[in-house]
Amino acid sequence: MRRRQALFLAALLAASAPAWGTTYYVRVDGGTDQQCNGQSDAPYPGSGAGQPCAWSHPFYALTGGGAWKLLGGDTLVVGPGAYRMGYGAPNTAWCDAGGSWDCRLPPLPSGSAATPTRLLGKGWDAGCAAAPQLWGAERADSVLDLSGTSHALLACLEVTDRAGCAEFHATPSVACQRDTAPYGDWASMGLYADNSSNVTLRDLDLHGLASQGVRAGRLSNWTVERVRIA
Repeated sequence: MRRRQALFLAALLAASAPAWGTTYYVRVDGGTDQQCNGQSDAPYPGSGAGQPCAWSHPFYALTGGGAWKLLGGDTLVVGPGAYRMGYGAPNTAWCDAGGSWDCRLPPLPSGSAATPTRLLGKGWDAGCAAAPQLWGAERADSVLDLSGTSHALLACLEVTDRAGCAEFHATPSVACQRDTAPYGDWASMGLYADNSSNVTLRDLDLHGLASQGVRAGRLSNWTVERVRIA
């Protein structure tokens, strides 16, 4: 009887535990999506295809057409380092120079209340000592997008660009180049969101963008913890 009770309890706990989706990893010494499957926090060994290792850039979490490979409830963990986010970054053959504002991560897929979709910097659960830097380039409209996204967690990320210009500034010497490519190492916004609910932002540093750190509206049940917008 005790054995039956123990088996029943174990089955009950297993049934009630969150069924997390797939976890993918990015690190600067990873490989392409052909070299690595992205499902192990390990460097590319230097040869072979489909190896159990991390991707070298967040854009390898996208298909050749620029859509997420992640499904709702999946997790992408980005290791320390700096990652160019925009036209000219790895795996951006789906982009073009003239329309480079749209060469960016698409809206994160929605998760569920039990299993939110997660975009995390490594160390997000241990104090976030070294947040990875996602820096926008070539007039990207935004670095991160949560349009229509519900049940998601973004944590331990630095979002910025590498130009000192201001979009639409009246002084030509200060204004960002917007007319002809190449546009330079700037992005308009750090995070764009609309029609989004049940999202947590934690330990984010959004600074130095050409227009706005965050542009968001029509939100519900957002939790914002230790987020800097400068």
